[in-house]
Amino acid sequence: MKKLFMFLAVALLSLSLTSCEYDDSDLWGAVDDLEQQVDANTEDIATLSALMEAMNQGKVITSVDYTDEGVVLTFSDGTTVTIRNGKDGADGQDGKDGVDGKDGADGKDGQDGADGKDGDSFFVSIEETDTTVIITLADGRQIILPKVEVRVLTFEDKDYKGSASNAATYWSDLISSSEYGNGNGQNSWCDEGNTELAFYPSPTAMFPGYGGHAISNYVGNDLSKGNYMCDLQAYAVEGGANGSDNFAVHFGYTDDSGMGMQNELIYFEFDDGVARTIDHMYVTNTTYVYNILANGDGWMVPTGGVSEDCWFKIIAYGYDENDNPTATAEFILWDKGRKGVKEWTKWDLSSLGKVARVEFNLVGSEELYESGYGLGAPGYFAYDDVAVIFE
Repeated sequence: MKKLFMFLAVALLSLSLTSCEYDDSDLWGAVDDLEQQVDANTEDIATLSALMEAMNQGKVITSVDYTDEGVVLTFSDGTTVTIRNGKDGADGQDGKDGVDGKDGADGKDGQDGADGKDGDSFFVSIEETDTTVIITLADGRQIILPKVEVRVLTFEDKDYKGSASNAATYWSDLISSSEYGNGNGQNSWCDEGNTELAFYPSPTAMFPGYGGHAISNYVGNDLSKGNYMCDLQAYAVEGGANGSDNFAVHFGYTDDSGMGMQNELIYFEFDDGVARTIDHMYVTNTTYVYNILANGDGWMVPTGGVSEDCWFKIIAYGYDENDNPTATAEFILWDKGRKGVKEWTKWDLSSLGKVARVEFNLVGSEELYESGYGLGAPGYFAYDDVAVIFE
């Protein structure tokens, strides 16, 4: 390619020195076409490499979107690949007027240059089935990538697909009339007909109804309201994750102090008993937790808040259909350097594998247990938009 460009450049220079009347539009058009092909091929090579990497890493496609630029494939890890459309070739340049002959007839006007050819692409077609996306290359070979359905538990009334008699207001009916609720553990719920995720109060809990997964729509970042009377408030500027209204608040933890209020971990499960991969969910602090860690309460956490070395996190424990542990995943709610999560943040849970149940615990660094009364930070976090993969 470089040699061809050099040849064209030399040819153009020679012609410009020998004749100022030479029509060089065709050569310049050829140069433009070659440059476009080089750019297009570079994009296609990068796209092909990304597709091969996705195959090798076992990624699956969660959505296929058709745009003016091409087809955008979104994978289970959140990455995207765009398979571009072939670009239209540029219009040819108008021909130059012919030079008038001496004492003779006028020279004929030059003809307009031909339009450029459409740009080529490595990719000929994309075919989408219920379970796969089939990409056909220019040489006839095919790349076949698995596709899955992703269902999301949003806690929004409009997304409820169950059979409850109050379906139009199912989730909102579970929201407490005040921001205080101790997790509202007495309320059970099920995302029937959608993700099938469900929460049921444990009959063997030390204090039944104390702790659980409460539905809420209370938000704020005013730390003056960051006490137990506002324990259902998510630390967020407005609403739930991704512009929604409702979300869930988890309350509950266990430790070895013997001073905790729970004797078992709080969890959600698949109501139909089928193990599935939970791809991710969105998490943020509650205003209550953020305030205690930032400012303290003078008892469990000293006035002025925690030290620069303090941390506080969620640990998720996965279990399969046979109640065997699968894996764990962690999310830092408060990191060293007094860095607290204060917006909805995506938490990847795919590493848990296929699970029938996920239990959650809250643990902190050593200073959060110095009071001698167990965990000093409130055992809360808010979550929303739980994405489940259906194969």
